[in-house]
Parts: sequence; structure tokens; C-alpha cells
Amino acid sequence: MVVPTNSKKQTPIKCNIRFVIAILLLCVATIPLFAIKHLQLDKDNVLHLEHSEHVNNQQSLRAAVDNNIQQQSNNIKQVSCPKYLSDPSIYNPNTELTRDETKRLTITEPKFYISLHSQFYDKMRYVHIMKQGDYYERGLTTLFHDILSKYDTTTSKSKEERPLMLDIGMNIGWFTLYSRAHGHDVAAFEPNPTMFLRVCESLEYNHWDNDNTIELWNYGLGITPGKFNLTTGNNPGGSSFHEERLAKKFRKKMEVEVVTLDSIAMQQGYLQRKISLMKVDVEGFENYVFEGGKTLLYNSNIDNIIMENSIQNNTIVGGMVDMLYDAGYRVKEIRTVNGDPYHEDWWSTFNPVLEERHSVYVANSKQAVVKPLEAESDQIKFLSKATSNIWWVHKRFI
Repeated sequence: MVVPTNSKKQTPIKCNIRFVIAILLLCVATIPLFAIKHLQLDKDNVLHLEHSEHVNNQQSLRAAVDNNIQQQSNNIKQVSCPKYLSDPSIYNPNTELTRDETKRLTITEPKFYISLHSQFYDKMRYVHIMKQGDYYERGLTTLFHDILSKYDTTTSKSKEERPLMLDIGMNIGWFTLYSRAHGHDVAAFEPNPTMFLRVCESLEYNHWDNDNTIELWNYGLGITPGKFNLTTGNNPGGSSFHEERLAKKFRKKMEVEVVTLDSIAMQQGYLQRKISLMKVDVEGFENYVFEGGKTLLYNSNIDNIIMENSIQNNTIVGGMVDMLYDAGYRVKEIRTVNGDPYHEDWWSTFNPVLEERHSVYVANSKQAVVKPLEAESDQIKFLSKATSNIWWVHKRFI
């Protein structure tokens, strides 16, 4: 073979070097994509999605949730109080105290007994309840009474006919017990197992431990089922899946299990129940609770929602309230953290603003690309700036 004088043969060694370099460049190029996906899904096992990402991935997320519901249902179990109370692996801050030292009859109407954590573990709730017989969130307690007392809770009714209250973010169980004292069935959700030690004791004190009226679920609620890191701090009521919310010197992590609200709702037949009230207080994880419970929310059998919002991102807050409005809920009142009326002169302005946003929300839900709002309204900015409780009522009652 005659080779032109200005050509050079490529030796096998040079070819191999070029091939290796090409492979290395390809690997480097794919690292950012992998890293982004990893950070979104696995940083402290918490899913972080901006609102635009949420809308664009809404259908795929719902499909994933639906596929997991049947698988979850076979594994989701209620708390067994006898097992929890005898389990030495569950941290109990009351080991050096007798039950009588942490038992209190409330001054509320109706009254009930409640078991408290020791003062060194939960000083705020101990001081308010043990010394005053009432909760520090007095405004919310009054609001609960106003809502719950309007229902017919005749004990002769079947379980399907009795009103059900969902307590998402149970903590020590104040609102769980108060709702049961009003004659409502309760399903309570809490990822921290220590809380159930006190609630199980409270059920015994009130003779509600064997009457099939209260379901206890030791799970966090979110979009993606699995094991997640819950960060606790100096205040047991401030535990969060967002560790940055807690002071660094008090942070402790525990691995907890997260499921979707829809999975339990379908397993337990909540879609066929009259749900008088759903309380959601999960320290900045509210939008994930709602996303994982959209089947229930759109079922139109929840009368009232009281949610604490402390999320400070306009787009996330906007997307969350847009979804609730689309599901048929209307803003009734805005309350402070403790439940006192807050900026009453603004209450009537929220629903008109949400109605204006609704057409954009509906259009976005049908498109692959999000069409952003021209500007966030003052109402959305307000909700993103000030931690508050929002009382939603289904439009059936408007």
C-alpha cells in the first residue's frame, strides 16, 4: 500500500489515549446533572422542589405516589400503645418521674386529662398546661371549640357517620385529645416516637385507649415514601425535616419513616368519612403533606383546614395556596401562631386574589412549561413573610 507522504498513521497507543480522554470528558460533563438530581432527592433525605419544578413534574409525581400507595398500604401500621409504653428503645424523658407528677386535668370546656413531658424536656408546654391547665395556643384552642362543637357527635352513630379530625403534627396530643373530648374520632400523625408515650398515657387516663375512636400513626407525611432525617432541637414542638430551621447547637437527627397521606386515607377509608377538620402543623413541610394528600383534598369531604404556614418562599407558598384553592377551599380567617385574629381587615382580600391566580394555575397544570405570574400579590408576600395560621373552609359552606 502506498501512503501519501503528508499523512501519518495513528498508532494504537495514541488512539487509546484519545479514547480515554473522550471518556473522561464525558464523565465530567455528566457529573453536574447527577449532582443536581442527587441534591434534589437525597440531601438529608428531604425532597426540595421549587414551585415551577413542582408544577412541571406534577403528573409524574402523582403517578409515582399512586404507584406507591398500594405497596405502602400493606406495611403501614398503627401505633400499639402497650408495645410503645414497654419499648426501652424509645427515649422517655419521664423515667425519673411518677405518672401523677405529669398528669393534669385541663380547665377547658370540655375537660380532659393529659400526660406531659418533664419540665426539662418540654418546659413551655409543661409550664402552661401543668400550672394553668390550658394550652399556650389559646386562640387556636378556642377556634377548635367553635368548629368542633357545631357537629352532631351522638355516640350511637356508626364510625362512618361520626366526624373525623386529622391531627397532622400531633406533638404531645393537645388537639388530638381536645377533639376527642368533643366527641370526634381522631387520626393523629407524628414522626417522633417519644410523643406517643405521653399520648398513650393520656388515652388511658381518659378511658379512650380501647374505644376505637383514635388512630395513632408514627409517620411523617410527605410526597415520597421512605426513610428521612427529622431534626429535633431545644423545643420538641419545633422538630423539622428542614434542619436549617433549628439552632445548630441543639440539632439532633433521628431517622423516621415518611408515607403519603393518601396511602393511609385509602387504607383506612377516609374518603368515605366526614372529616370535620384537618390540622397541619409540620414546621415548613406543609406543602409536601398536601402534595401527598391530593386525592383526599380533592375528594371534597374535608370541611375545615387549619394550617400553620412558616414557609418564606413566595413561589412555594403561592403554589401551595393555589392548589388548596383549586381543590375547593377558601380562606376564612388568618390567625397568629397562638390563634388570635390577625389583620382582620385583609381577610376579605385573599379569595379574590386567589381567584385571579386560579386561571394561571389551571393553565400551568396543563402545560409542560410554567407560565409565571407577572408579579406576586401583596397577599402572597404577606403569607410568606409572617408565620401565621390559615383557616380554610370548603366552598360548600361559603
